[in-house]
Amino acid sequence: MNVPSSRRVSRTGSHRIFALVFVATCMAIPVHAQIGSGSPNASARVQVQTQAQTKVDESTEPPPLYPGEALDQDVAVLSKVPADPLFRTDPFHPVLRPFDSAMNDLRKAERLSFGATYTVVNQYATVTPEGVRHNWATGRFDLAGGWKAYDHGGNAGSFSLLVRSGTNIGVSEQFNLSDRLGSGLVLNCLPGGGPQEPITLNVLYYRQDFYRRKMAFYIGKIHPNEFISLSLYNNDERTQFLNAENDGNLTIPSDGTYAGGAALEYQATEHIYIHAVTVDTEGAQQKGLKTLADKKYMNAVELGWKSGAPTKQEHIFRLLLWRDDTAKLGSGAGAGFGSDYELKSGWVPFGRVGVATDTGSNIKRVFDAGVVNIHPFGRRGDMFGASFTLTDPSHGALHHESLFETFYRVRMTQSLELGPDLEVDIHPTSSAKQYTTALLGARMRIIF
Repeated sequence: MNVPSSRRVSRTGSHRIFALVFVATCMAIPVHAQIGSGSPNASARVQVQTQAQTKVDESTEPPPLYPGEALDQDVAVLSKVPADPLFRTDPFHPVLRPFDSAMNDLRKAERLSFGATYTVVNQYATVTPEGVRHNWATGRFDLAGGWKAYDHGGNAGSFSLLVRSGTNIGVSEQFNLSDRLGSGLVLNCLPGGGPQEPITLNVLYYRQDFYRRKMAFYIGKIHPNEFISLSLYNNDERTQFLNAENDGNLTIPSDGTYAGGAALEYQATEHIYIHAVTVDTEGAQQKGLKTLADKKYMNAVELGWKSGAPTKQEHIFRLLLWRDDTAKLGSGAGAGFGSDYELKSGWVPFGRVGVATDTGSNIKRVFDAGVVNIHPFGRRGDMFGASFTLTDPSHGALHHESLFETFYRVRMTQSLELGPDLEVDIHPTSSAKQYTTALLGARMRIIF
């Protein structure tokens, strides 16, 4: 069954980070089937890519002695979801097969895993400000890796990394259509906001599991959205929605950044978890850790309740509180709530709300609601989604921006996804005059 990411340039992920999944796989999870596109894949630990063709007989596998955090448990389920491609013949398979074999051997022999994807998005805006071009194509290469340092059952240590390279296609690397339209919602999180970055080290951290894997501590260059406001159903610009509110929560200013910090996860009960994160508000994907010395941090705590599992009627409710100190926006605080409610039919209603002070954040109120279908027309490899977002910007903005987005993703082969995307942007926040524009888009992702 199929199921389905501060400076704005940093909000290019997601969604959840692409790297962690490899470590989770090395540490505890036998991967037998393609996951990511055939499953909720905003989570970094969910984004392992393999090329297996068959589904696993779960009845032959004993339950794990240490199931781990809530997200680790989700990964265990999703690792058994087949890709279900539209075409069984894969033109990339002869090229990728030696690479896949080598990576599997490396994982078994050295406990070291690597995986990569390349995503291209082409957008055309029907209306633009005077002098601004209408079309824009971008590409991004994601390389993730993980190494299991040791595993003693209930205690384990691992390292994760994520390296990215983004480029504009046929236009200057300085051009950003979302910025030029005046949007405050980041209409394409593949490049995020600002100019393209040729290569960045987004994530590099150490994870320590302890207390029978009920607790995990992270330190290094991290991604807050991996720990707070994460949704498996609307949090990955490579395969789901492109806009930033469906890639985190825009009232949390550093939710989408990549910067120095630390995080703690605690699985308090079978259904209740607590996540805490501290991150440098001056950091960014193209920066190192030296700005930690400026002592400008965001602190956030999320309390979550979860039942079920993805593809098996998963229900999640998340409440979070945060505060921050920034160099340019002052200090602020806020709260957020989110929920995903998977139905037996495959439809998943979801929602996010956030409130914040006028300082410390560019957006002080946001409401987002939508729905996805994790197996439209009975196809586990496809996904459909639609959402609507309302925002109330902080002081200095010109308009209250709203956005509608819908997409359909087709799993063409084991290694290729294609699909259309439509965004209707109403009154971009920073535009000199009010106007509405539609962005017609097409997306392709190659899974290595």
